[in-house]
Amino acid sequence: MSILGIDYGAKKIGVAKADPTGGPAVPLTTLLVTTPSEGIEQLRQLITSEGVERLVVGVPVSLSPSGAELLRDKDHLNKQMQEVLQFVEQLKTAVDIPVELEDERLSTKLAHGMQKELVKINGDDAVAAMVILQSYLDRKKL
Repeated sequence: MSILGIDYGAKKIGVAKADPTGGPAVPLTTLLVTTPSEGIEQLRQLITSEGVERLVVGVPVSLSPSGAELLRDKDHLNKQMQEVLQFVEQLKTAVDIPVELEDERLSTKLAHGMQKELVKINGDDAVAAMVILQSYLDRKKL
């Protein structure tokens, strides 16, 4: 079984994979999509082929700190956040496994700063998904 990390975008969805019992997250693929439903269908295929038990979707929360809450009122006003949350709701109704949210702040910038070969082979979207998933895994270990 495995966990998929997802860096959602309207045209590209970065996907990373990890074993929930240990080991690092690794970039898996970047899905090229024209609609959210196309992305969901491609993710459903990955869930089956990769034996996925959980999805972790990165959400673009604001940078200002405000306690332990992941999503704040002002985040819901963000257009990108609204798109991601709408995708997450559609995803939750389309799959029979848990879907969790993870703070994706700066994940793409971190992906760009990683070893050039890793980004070159996998694309920055898949590497950003890896950063999101690794953050989730690290937080769960605490």
